[in-house]
Amino acid sequence: MNEEKQATLLVGFDSAWTPQNKGGLVGILQTTSGNVLELNPPCAVDFPEAQSLISKWQVELGPKSTIILLDQPTIVPNVSGQRPVENIVGSVVGLRYGGMQPANTSKTAMFGPNAPIWSFLKRFGGSANPVGPLPDTMVIETYPVLTIIALGWTLPDLSKQDRPAGRLPKYNPERKTFSPEDWRHVCERASAAFGEFRLTGIVEWINSAGRLSEPHKEDQDRLDACLCLLVALQLADGRDCLMVGNLETGYIVVPHGTSVHAELDARCEETGRVPAAWTRILQLKNLLGIW
Repeated sequence: MNEEKQATLLVGFDSAWTPQNKGGLVGILQTTSGNVLELNPPCAVDFPEAQSLISKWQVELGPKSTIILLDQPTIVPNVSGQRPVENIVGSVVGLRYGGMQPANTSKTAMFGPNAPIWSFLKRFGGSANPVGPLPDTMVIETYPVLTIIALGWTLPDLSKQDRPAGRLPKYNPERKTFSPEDWRHVCERASAAFGEFRLTGIVEWINSAGRLSEPHKEDQDRLDACLCLLVALQLADGRDCLMVGNLETGYIVVPHGTSVHAELDARCEETGRVPAAWTRILQLKNLLGIW
């Protein structure tokens, strides 16, 4: 049997959120023998373009499974306010001077009935249940900011010596607080992470992005797509990941970090939640049964 027919398509998609904007997308094919085929450099796409490209890969390569790690909420039942997962994660992000956008259906362009996220999810089987029987194609919500924290890519907080959590890198070129040094820091860490998986094309793209003197938002979107793909790679590699939230109100999956797991558990206790019901170590490898 053709090895590619038993392979897994892994996709990182930093989505556009709204119909008018573009995000970033990158994909690879991982075979049962551990070989990896890089499918494209990180590219700028809107929702229809992302759907078309992923569908094209599925048709041409015929993988047994497809795992899409998406940076956008995929379960949004609330009409206002924030989801419980945002209440939990937002505290950890805020401690490091970051902010987390609440998701609710009153934001019609992002989560209203005609928002593009829903047709995208419908095409690829909806929001996956990572702790149940897994379908051939699954979309899993992730969050690059929490990935950066979980992987220990934060920077020292020189303004406060008593804050060991550090601060998030300021790598969004659209913000006045943008720091070229922080941009290079994230690129260097991402390059090293993908180097472990011997993904030379993606490493080359990240290194090139890291040398940009004035990166644009499109460059950050594509870099964040790489961070989404990194979570997919860790899941496919059988590494421990962290699932925060639940299937009813929304969840986020990122690489597992002992310290961030403890912080999230503490936040659950602080808000009257049972930690074991809201944070768990996740492994897909045994569930998939394809390696």
